[in-house]
Amino acid sequence: MTEFLKALLQTEIKPFLHDLAPVGSMLLHAFIFFIFILVFGFLANWGQEVLRARLEMRRALSVKRLFCRMCALMLKQPAVPDAAQKILFRAAPLFALVFALFFFFFMPFGAGNLHQDFSLLYFLFVSSCGVYAFIAGGWSSASRYGFFGAVRLIAQSLACQPLLAVVVVTILMTAGGSDLPSIMSAQRHLWFIVPHFPMFVLYLLASGMMLAWAPFGAPKSERELAGGIYAEYSGALYALFLMAENILLLLCSVVGSVLFLGGTMPLFDEDFLSPSVWLVLKTAFLMFVLTLMRCALPSWRTDKVMNVSFKLCLPFALIWLTLTAGVLCFMQEGV
Repeated sequence: MTEFLKALLQTEIKPFLHDLAPVGSMLLHAFIFFIFILVFGFLANWGQEVLRARLEMRRALSVKRLFCRMCALMLKQPAVPDAAQKILFRAAPLFALVFALFFFFFMPFGAGNLHQDFSLLYFLFVSSCGVYAFIAGGWSSASRYGFFGAVRLIAQSLACQPLLAVVVVTILMTAGGSDLPSIMSAQRHLWFIVPHFPMFVLYLLASGMMLAWAPFGAPKSERELAGGIYAEYSGALYALFLMAENILLLLCSVVGSVLFLGGTMPLFDEDFLSPSVWLVLKTAFLMFVLTLMRCALPSWRTDKVMNVSFKLCLPFALIWLTLTAGVLCFMQEGV
């Protein structure tokens, strides 16, 4: 029996564990990266609290108190309405968090560098799916407030996705590639925010629409809709939505820093900081701008948002895309 176990260990178990080791290592890297993103999302939430407290001239919550409040929210039992679609009501916050994290695992600096040739088409996919998860949460709550919040978010997503797609296509056309390393290397001498500053402004507006932040906070209006899509959520489910929202903020900031601020490229070819530090600083700057928009700007009505998006922003973006294509063709013919 002992000889049989030894033979089994040598012939079956050891090769199986050897083949399983890369999978275990990848899962470990993914878990560590997941914790890393959650920590950054929590720090983003604390930064929003500090900026909001400054604008409201009050004392900001400390990191310890904010962490304790989040833990207390996670430990509370969520209240599920009797008429709600219970499975979808519970699954929507989890799907929102998963889709928000999906993008980071496939970035070149993600968990184990899973996909070096990463296309920004994934970003458009994740952003749309994340919005659908929030919409599903508002619709499944069987509440008029949640339903109207979901309808408003659907309208904003219809206005946001075409605008975001045109902005991304303009940058990809200028960079001459769809993967992140090509986009960053194309900005080695000049960041795209200089020639494409109007598109940078449109990107900030599209990010605000996707996050449903002011001036596009109608789907989450506390005065009109008692929280909108969050009206019936509480406890851990509400905390998952908040975590997904903070991670989406981090996602929009990281992508914006890569598209318009060069990503890891230094300023004026000065290498006194490491590439990762440059990326963190640019991401923090964009998070500050988006948070300042949320805290300082009033919310618009949904019909006004759609009018401005379809009648002003989207035509301007298409004209800018056409001009960019013409300039690039003229430069290539000249070369």
